[in-house]
Amino acid sequence: MLSIVKLRLLSLRDNYIVFLIMTAMALGFTAIFGISFNSYRPSVIIVDEDNTIYSKEFIEELKLNKTFKFVDSDKETATLRVEEGDAFVALIVNEGFHDSIENGNEVTIGQIKVKDDTFLLSLQETVRSIITKLAGSERISKVTADFVSSQKPSADKEKIKTSAYINVMDSWKFKNPLKITSTVANTNIQSGYDGMKQSMIGFSVFFSMYTMVFSIGIILSDKRYKTWDRMLISPVSMSSILGGTMVVSFLAGIIQMSVLILGGKYLFGIDWGSSIAGIMTITTVFVFTITSLGLMLSGIVKTEAQLGAIAPVVLTSTSMLGGTMWPLEIVNNKVLLFLAELTPQKWAMQGMLNIASKGMGFESIIIPSIVLLAMGIIFFTIGVKTVKQ
Repeated sequence: MLSIVKLRLLSLRDNYIVFLIMTAMALGFTAIFGISFNSYRPSVIIVDEDNTIYSKEFIEELKLNKTFKFVDSDKETATLRVEEGDAFVALIVNEGFHDSIENGNEVTIGQIKVKDDTFLLSLQETVRSIITKLAGSERISKVTADFVSSQKPSADKEKIKTSAYINVMDSWKFKNPLKITSTVANTNIQSGYDGMKQSMIGFSVFFSMYTMVFSIGIILSDKRYKTWDRMLISPVSMSSILGGTMVVSFLAGIIQMSVLILGGKYLFGIDWGSSIAGIMTITTVFVFTITSLGLMLSGIVKTEAQLGAIAPVVLTSTSMLGGTMWPLEIVNNKVLLFLAELTPQKWAMQGMLNIASKGMGFESIIIPSIVLLAMGIIFFTIGVKTVKQ
């Protein structure tokens, strides 16, 4: 088998450009998307057609939300900017907003949008809470003024109402009716969603798969040039041929993933968590699984051209399902979530994110590693049988 390993290493040396390109693309996409996700603030255009005290107060409250970037504009400009993609939504404070709040009627806020997404749902909840606050404060101030006026007819009802409204709004600011207390465990590890970590892990998993699959695809090149037939009639056994090819492809995958992990640490300052042993374990099992997947694909197709056509489709589609390009937490479709469970990328992402983003330890990668190992054994078994045909 050693002679096969040497032969494959020589062939891999001639194809090092693929290794470099995939590594560079993983780091490059991480830099672009990771930084963008961490600093992204969707633009929201506000059009005030009511132009009253309540509408202005509503907009002031809205702008306290730092998740979005709010811009004042007119309706025509807002429509144009949303259509051109400069803003993801425009909010229209319709004329009559003040009267609706004051009279306790249903309040409507117009929207100009091109699609629904999680940011829009968050914005809608913010708008509802602010309107509820304004309407509730108005109602309380009116009841207070009516009561004081009934007890003391000489009192200035409007002055009392205004004073009561101001006090109620101050209570919302400084005496919130809901109080949450929490205790933070100091593990010296950053935890929670991190766009840079999500991108680093996702693109490392995605692009390294191409290197592993195409490096073991050299079997197809051997078959095309009849080298495969000559190896079969040589004293070298079939297990040595496949074993040597798998070992070289496995080493290429391990080296590339290690380079990407180190690149993430020293180029982007990514903290890989408290268990580097866990990261390397899940990485090793993932590389075995994808190497076995490459063997299976090389056995199913007949030529390098067919592998070049089918591999990108398989790898890209499963990577999208597996959450390498966006977090699966934003996916609600049960069918898509079920399909994600069938992809090795999902389990690799889960294991690495458990340690790097959620502050978990080595135990958190045990189940993902077992699932990946089972997938790898299945792929390897099918690959061995199909390659021999």
